[in-house]
Amino acid sequence: MGTRALPSRLLSAGLCLGLMGLAGLGRWGQLQYPSSEELRGKEVLLVPPGRILRHLDLGYHTLAADLLFIRANLYYGQHILGDESLPWLDTFVEEVIALDPDFAKIYLWGAVTSVYRRRVNTDTLPEWVQRANQILERGMRRFPQDSRFPMRIAFNLHYELGQADAAIPYFERAARLPGAPPWLRQKLADLYTREGNRELARRMVQELAMETEELQLGPALQQRLAVLLDEDTRAAVARGRERWLQGWRGSYEHIPLDLYLLLREEDSP
Repeated sequence: MGTRALPSRLLSAGLCLGLMGLAGLGRWGQLQYPSSEELRGKEVLLVPPGRILRHLDLGYHTLAADLLFIRANLYYGQHILGDESLPWLDTFVEEVIALDPDFAKIYLWGAVTSVYRRRVNTDTLPEWVQRANQILERGMRRFPQDSRFPMRIAFNLHYELGQADAAIPYFERAARLPGAPPWLRQKLADLYTREGNRELARRMVQELAMETEELQLGPALQQRLAVLLDEDTRAAVARGRERWLQGWRGSYEHIPLDLYLLLREEDSP
């Protein structure tokens, strides 16, 4: 073992020991545990406040956050398979965020676990969904180019709360971001159609058709085109796709198709 590796290993070991020593700090602040059961009493000691850890983790905030996140997963797994009681879940999420606000996974994990607090979710409470979306909103502000955050907010609003109108702006935001899955715009087209905005739905499916790299469109997209576009418009879209695909594959296949289409936007049918 080299001498240069020794200090960092000692620091890591010291941090781990420090986290164990910080068990007693779990009683600090506003961490009031609701039960006196022996198991839950022990769990109080395993959630030291993030604001305390940031002063005592030797500057290794991300390592401390990772260790606490592992503990949070163990806590969630133990209780979701046991008594389904998760009074400390929110505290775990908040303390990990306090330690490392650039840890994207904690926002996503915190939102999912906030909604799924039962092994069988037959009675999801609106306040669980609202809590999940509050966490996702914070993640979206921290990571404005990550499509997962607005997409999951939209799914919670649409599927968990039945608020399609409120979900549409988040679906739209997610669909515009890099890395968004193509089916997201198909979902948007369906929502536009259901809400009576067929013009937006037509525009959306035309864009999807133009940006599909395969010569043969998928059956789901073909079905949407048949519902939303008349025969002449579908024929024009097919001609435009053929012309653009030939031009892209002939000289520009080294760049993404959607970028090529943006550069050639003036040729749109």
